[in-house]
Amino acid sequence: MEDFLKTVNCNEFQQELFNLRRWLYVQKKVESHDIIANCSSNGIEKAKQRLHFTNVARNMNCANHQNIQCTEYCPDHDTFFCAACRESKHGTCHGIKQLMSYVERKRRLAIKSLKGGYNVRIDNTLINIDNNDQLGCMITSMCMLPKSEVLLADFFNKKLKKLNSSYTVTSYCGLPEKPYSVCYKGKDTAVVSLRNTIQYVNVSGNLNLRQLMKLDHKCYGLACHGDTLYVSSGDTIYKYDKDCKQKQVLYQLKFYTYSIVLSDDGERLYFSTNTGLTTIDCKGNHISSQFDGYTLRDICIAGEGMVLVLDEKNNVHQLDYNGKKHGTVNNIPLSNNKLCSMCFDKERCRLIVGVVEDKLRVYKCELWSQVS
Repeated sequence: MEDFLKTVNCNEFQQELFNLRRWLYVQKKVESHDIIANCSSNGIEKAKQRLHFTNVARNMNCANHQNIQCTEYCPDHDTFFCAACRESKHGTCHGIKQLMSYVERKRRLAIKSLKGGYNVRIDNTLINIDNNDQLGCMITSMCMLPKSEVLLADFFNKKLKKLNSSYTVTSYCGLPEKPYSVCYKGKDTAVVSLRNTIQYVNVSGNLNLRQLMKLDHKCYGLACHGDTLYVSSGDTIYKYDKDCKQKQVLYQLKFYTYSIVLSDDGERLYFSTNTGLTTIDCKGNHISSQFDGYTLRDICIAGEGMVLVLDEKNNVHQLDYNGKKHGTVNNIPLSNNKLCSMCFDKERCRLIVGVVEDKLRVYKCELWSQVS
């Protein structure tokens, strides 16, 4: 599909089309407006629906921002890119095409079955006896890595743990403080919040600590998009550059913020508080508020405009791109035990949740779509 779009939008194709129109007019007296070539956003959307969640449709990631999905195409440069690249590299380009239309898309996600529970505790059978977990695991945050690996922040044991695609612990590293949040930044780098510092970690192979950045405020929730880092201090959302040097106040709240996530295109920021969920745009403008009076435990992105929210009763709700409730993913609570965090494996359409019992629970999901 990507090769096809490049073909029909490149400058060489447009030149050949122009030559064809001119020849037809000279030889056959056919007016140029009788022959058109157009690749509309609606046509792209229909093609993606036919491919239905296949690797071809999902793996169009930005070349400049790893693990961020392409949302636009520039015929001037014959390239696909994300929203961040449009501002920095294609601000003066013409004819830019949107590859995804979140407004028109309606997708529903449902849990199909429980795949199983997986141990995330480091014990004597996995790691040296001197380095086992001294306390039960509390997974405060998790995120997906490339190749369906999972990164877990273990609050009680002050560790970061990496799981392979079979959900077996393959590597871990100790952290200076208890971790509150973790997100994957791209280029084999993860970022962890440690109350008032940010720890960078190399996730290629064995986990290795890199630089530690101290902030002048508390640091709880984290979200990354390209070279931009969003940090929650509790009542304020800050926006930082890649080196955590340039700081900007993006949004202030009256309530405590638990977790924050970004949409795939970086245009929407969702964060949960002890009174519900708030959605803003990347410039700090309020868009919507949901779940008034509810305590929410975690949020994650299921891809292409779908947002999942975990409430205190272990129910998972689906929201649309603008943070408005779209339905409930599960008809009954996921577990009788307390759930702390979750993430979504887009490659295999699986919901992964952290349970306060040294385990992860993995659910197979199914997705269907409808265009209004």
